Amino acid sequence: SGDADLCSQKRVLLLRHGQSEQNLTGADVPDALLTRDGRAQAGSWCQDICHFGTEVVLVSPLRRAVETACLAFQETPVPLELCRCARELWWDEHANTPGPLVQMLELLQGLPRGHDVSGVEEALVPGADDPLDEDASIELLRQTLQEYTETTIAVVCHWGVINALCKADPMNCEIIDCMHCCGFFQVTANYLPPGGPQTS
Repeated sequence: SGDADLCSQKRVLLLRHGQSEQNLTGADVPDALLTRDGRAQAGSWCQDICHFGTEVVLVSPLRRAVETACLAFQETPVPLELCRCARELWWDEHANTPGPLVQMLELLQGLPRGHDVSGVEEALVPGADDPLDEDASIELLRQTLQEYTETTIAVVCHWGVINALCKADPMNCEIIDCMHCCGFFQVTANYLPPGGPQTS
């Protein structure tokens, strides 16, 4: 039935970004980038991440998530799509405020598969229907995931987003493997990054 189709189960892989400058220093670094260790964590996934069978990757428009996605999925042809509602919570912090479009375009030029990332302008320029607060943004992310026809979706995002969706407490670059149905997430497994130091 139509209702059954709308509530079909999906596998959702929630990948927290690698260690960022903010994680390392505790400072509110504007739209923080990954540290050297964070890049190592993300890049360590590039040989193994294909085994998850991901069909599309939704990526937070914050730079640490974009770097993570491009490094982790650099050896795959999987579509990479920026998704504004996958951004971190705590919007009053500079680290969780997306930077200007020109800054993102410059970053993408230096990243593997950076030219493949789609939806850049839409994710960085607020629209009239932009969620009013963090709770509304999480709810929109739940709806967005439900609307995708793909059955295995990765979301490269943040601790707060992952915790809000499934109550998990991921380390940097840890994958939380979930089954998703009708907005609800059930954690089935978790995977630490194959390389780089373990950081939170």
